Amino acid sequence: EIDFAAPHTLSLTWFPRWLTAIEKGFGAIRSRLIAGNVHDAVMRLVDGGCDLLLCYHHARQPVQLDPQRYDMLLLGHETLLPYARCDRRGVPEHVLPGSRDHPLPYLSYGENAYLGRMVTMLIADARPAPWLERRHETDMAEGLKLMAMNGHGVAFLPASAVGAEVKARRLACAGEAYRVEMEIRLYREAPTPGRPARR
Repeated sequence: EIDFAAPHTLSLTWFPRWLTAIEKGFGAIRSRLIAGNVHDAVMRLVDGGCDLLLCYHHARQPVQLDPQRYDMLLLGHETLLPYARCDRRGVPEHVLPGSRDHPLPYLSYGENAYLGRMVTMLIADARPAPWLERRHETDMAEGLKLMAMNGHGVAFLPASAVGAEVKARRLACAGEAYRVEMEIRLYREAPTPGRPARR
């Protein structure tokens, strides 16, 4: 059995598809997935509470793991973009940047959430700067997605989390220029003579 730790968003959106692809090459795998925030997932690996850590990575928000102690594989990339509910024509109800007189209703992550830090960085770098008025906050991307689908405002979401909703025209990108790319990485503790690798 392989124990994985992953942030909630990757556990719901990316992990199931990735495991399906892996099993096509290796056969059925017995797995256990522990979902949490990025910090807790990293600490689970450091403390020996899982075999593999699946997480996001960005050069300006790096995962702090010693490359001498941990092996890493780059598995893919994820794009974080703003999304809003579509109107009957399939057009987003809100489009960035908004304006001083009409700031857009904003659905945000908590400031300690990894994706929250990524959005803070994105907004700080954005030109033109978006005008946003915070209306709701949660650390869960799935929670923000549901709020956006119900018309409560704009949420920055991983593209992999909204594919079906975009295809069904329930959500649409609210600003292609307001994006950030992240890596999806897999880590394990590097084997040593005293702790050989598992098969």
